[in-house]
Amino acid sequence: MLPRYYSYTQFEDYLQKILHALNGTVLQDLIIGKSVLQRPIYGLKFGSGKVRVLAWSQMHGNESATTRAICELLKRSDLDYLLEDIELYIIPILNPDGAENWTRVNANNVDLNRDAVLLSQPESIVLRKVCDDFQPHYCFNLHGQRSMYGSLNGSTPAQLSFLAPSGDQKKSLSVARIKAMRVINSINTNLNHRVDGIIGRYKDDFNRNCVGDFMMNSHVPTVLFEAGHSGADYSRDKVSMLVYQALVIALKSVGTNQILDADVVSAYESIPEMSTAYVDILIKNVPTPIGNRHLSIQYHEQVREGELYFIPILIGVNREDVLNGHRVIDLLGHHHFKNDLIVEGSFEIHSESLNIKIFAN
Repeated sequence: MLPRYYSYTQFEDYLQKILHALNGTVLQDLIIGKSVLQRPIYGLKFGSGKVRVLAWSQMHGNESATTRAICELLKRSDLDYLLEDIELYIIPILNPDGAENWTRVNANNVDLNRDAVLLSQPESIVLRKVCDDFQPHYCFNLHGQRSMYGSLNGSTPAQLSFLAPSGDQKKSLSVARIKAMRVINSINTNLNHRVDGIIGRYKDDFNRNCVGDFMMNSHVPTVLFEAGHSGADYSRDKVSMLVYQALVIALKSVGTNQILDADVVSAYESIPEMSTAYVDILIKNVPTPIGNRHLSIQYHEQVREGELYFIPILIGVNREDVLNGHRVIDLLGHHHFKNDLIVEGSFEIHSESLNIKIFAN
């Protein structure tokens, strides 16, 4: 499996090996457009079934777990059987420049997921052209979420999350939206027992500039996938495999004809909604001259010389909206703490005795 951060050249080499194993064509034949910095954008088509599914990943360059999941899907020995009823079109990385630089935005500093209407960027135009030409029956919009998401009460992190986007301001329950809900319900039913945290549900406020909302507004059932976080899985290896399993379930789901009824909506709405109640490290009861305080620490991700580093940053003190951490340290009765907690002017925070420091992954 690819690491969490990889250069675009590494991705191209890895993809070429997968395609070679599939006896596929060379990469030069698969270029469907270019990024702002003229990096190639690849489009892959598999299967010849009646149900057309379009999936795109890494439109936010620093969200690689779903791309890694796609690579796992393409390595399946029974891919032809899985796609017996499906024609699958995949754009593994829509934002090559963002992927290379580990940024959410593209090289013009534009969030591609807010460019569905304007189509101001070459990457957005590529995606729209594929949609228009391929005419998908379903879209899978693949993303990764930050480690701040968890259950509303803060008890459990969100390791996977999904959304059947609204297609209008009224959040209407159109046929397309209910179809997307059915796919998500299938994933939740079959995968819920395998996650360390929860499978969460995103809020469905409508924004036509977002690609998923735009597609649903165009009556194309669209499923938003979000690779989340749990525990110490900063490599996102576990969650990448969960996304891979979710993709398999979703593809099986769209390949079957099931009745759409009210139970689909109620089952979807039973998936727990999320909050941004988590931090990476929550240090409780830090002694200060004005009393004990709780410190909220979030990792800032930064690529240096081809490696992804996680830098602990103090983002708040006694924040009421922070309910939990992927790592919780209570200094009351903590026998190993040597009073060596240092907060730099940049808000980087370090402690050897608490093992809080910059690390690479």
